[in-house]
Amino acid sequence: MLLGYQVPDLDGHYFLSLRLGAKDLRAFAAREAGPLGDSGLPRAAAFAQMAGNKLAELAGDDCKLTMIRLADMDQLCGRLDVEHQKSLNAAIGGAIRATSVGGELAGELSEDSYGLVHHDDADIHALVRRIEDISRQVDPEKRGVGVMQASIDLDAEGDPRETAKALTYLFTKFAESDPDEFSISSLKEGFGKMMNATESRMSEFRGLLRDGSFAVAFQPVVDLATQRPHHFEALARFPHLGKGISPYDTITFAEQTGLIRDFDLAMCERVLDWLDMSGRQGQRYKVAVNLSGSSIASKPFVAELHRMLRQYRGQADSVIFEITESSKIKDLLAVNATVQTLRRAGHKVWLDDLGAGAAAFQYLRDLEIDVVKIDGAYVKGALETDKGKAFLRAMAGLCADLGITTVAEMVEDRAALDFLRDCGVGYGQGYLFGRPSLDISSFEAPRPSDFGTGIKKAVQGR
Repeated sequence: MLLGYQVPDLDGHYFLSLRLGAKDLRAFAAREAGPLGDSGLPRAAAFAQMAGNKLAELAGDDCKLTMIRLADMDQLCGRLDVEHQKSLNAAIGGAIRATSVGGELAGELSEDSYGLVHHDDADIHALVRRIEDISRQVDPEKRGVGVMQASIDLDAEGDPRETAKALTYLFTKFAESDPDEFSISSLKEGFGKMMNATESRMSEFRGLLRDGSFAVAFQPVVDLATQRPHHFEALARFPHLGKGISPYDTITFAEQTGLIRDFDLAMCERVLDWLDMSGRQGQRYKVAVNLSGSSIASKPFVAELHRMLRQYRGQADSVIFEITESSKIKDLLAVNATVQTLRRAGHKVWLDDLGAGAAAFQYLRDLEIDVVKIDGAYVKGALETDKGKAFLRAMAGLCADLGITTVAEMVEDRAALDFLRDCGVGYGQGYLFGRPSLDISSFEAPRPSDFGTGIKKAVQGR
């Protein structure tokens, strides 16, 4: 079997590999694999998608998944210039790709970890030696890197979509983990259990969405000038899940397995139905709903969201959308166009957790939004150090210069409140104003001089 692909960094030359005695693998046609890593291999999500689809076609063949982790890769790269780093990454990627099924089913999971699907007769030990040789040849100190690997059998049957989601979750956990916590050996020993547990948890989550067995809690977002609730953020709660599983863990799992779009739609539908019912009872609320970056970047999701909004009989400005950064947005231009459709429909759009991620300021530059929420870590840090105060003042000042209103999270005491108002922050959210509650009528507007002992219900009107 002759395999090959073009290497852009080497003046358009081709990397070719000849496999003697290879099976007839029903030659895979090259296709767009989505964003590529530095090695020229697809990144984790695209690799998982390809693997899920191809495993269904390979039913009956003996396939294995091999995970590879390179020890001291960061140190080696520190000894190389940019051009040699590119050559190293391309050579490693080429070696891994050539060993995979059809020269296609390989992916880059992180800067030092890779995965490939291959047939049982593939010589993985030869691949390991090849990577070690490549790294020593390029290393001025001739030390190279250590290569850890584990191969496990793959079930080529089942729903490709479910397999892809489970693999995406596994790859993410592997790439993000500490080698001591998620070692190659532990992967080899526990992969089957992990896949089964992941698929079981995915099934449980789908059942939760189907049955609507999640609750919505509300937390007030307060206007710091009037010290009264401006609106309420809708927060998901999962009372039927096991103890010790937090809402944050559940939402993160949904994002890592690709189920977050289904959940975001379910949450939006629940909130819109609740607003509609409350309006018929003569009570009007303003509520913020979170949307994952993955959801807002999906055209089918956006189309379904707009369909829901058109059916909603309340006023558009009673629904605010908060874009969370936990799932990184890649095409900011396209997402900004979507954001503008929501704003033109009358909805305010907020950017959640400013400062929490590396791309937050890029979002602030490229997305035209109404309000940003400053991550709670910066609020707490501002009360502890002068540097923390400077950072928060700088973020609030930047937003003010851009004409964007700011909200501070994790406001827990009067000292934080006073400092935030001094910085020009417009709104606050935190335990000082109320913990999340399933009963929105439990919130009372605080008196200016006495927080927590409010005297007037704030849920009538805005």
